Amino acid sequence: MAMKNTVEVVIAGKVFRISGYESPEYLHQVAVYINEKLAEFQKLEGYRKQSADQKQLMLNMNLADDFFKAKRQADKLSAELEKKDREMYGIRHDLIEAQMDKEKLETEKKELEEKYSAEIKEWSEKLESRKKDAEEKRQDLKRALENQEKALENQKKALEAQRQSSQKKLEEQNQTAQKRLAEQKRGYDGEIEQLQREIRDLRRKLDQKANT
Repeated sequence: MAMKNTVEVVIAGKVFRISGYESPEYLHQVAVYINEKLAEFQKLEGYRKQSADQKQLMLNMNLADDFFKAKRQADKLSAELEKKDREMYGIRHDLIEAQMDKEKLETEKKELEEKYSAEIKEWSEKLESRKKDAEEKRQDLKRALENQEKALENQKKALEAQRQSSQKKLEEQNQTAQKRLAEQKRGYDGEIEQLQREIRDLRRKLDQKANT
């Protein structure tokens, strides 16, 4: 429970002992406020002419007026503050929803990044594997092509050697045939010459017979 404070204050030149649960500083501020009000009234000629009760009534009315004005201002400020609190609550609620949406989006983004990263890694591995297989096939085809080219070259060389051998044999056969033809021709020429001699002898004999 709060302790009750008692202080001595001077109001209108008189010392009063007042008590309250507020702090001594606050009680002194109240006394200073009342003295300031009294000082304002003392400047008014009409106030100085009033009786003590009328002066007290005017002071009380003025303090009550200040109180109600301050209360209306406080209520207004309180209403504005309550309105601001509601607006702030709405803003905080929107911020919380925005933060939740942001966290949800970040989670979805992270999941998508992980998914795409895994897919990219998988496709990269597949692509690398296919690339490796394609390179191996290319090397195999290259070796096969080189072997085929070598085989074709060897076949070409063999065909060339066979062609040269065949051409040589053909030339030899041609030469042999020409020799045989030349020999046969000489033989035929000899036989023809012999036949011609025989024909001449035969004609000579026929001529002799015809003359006898």
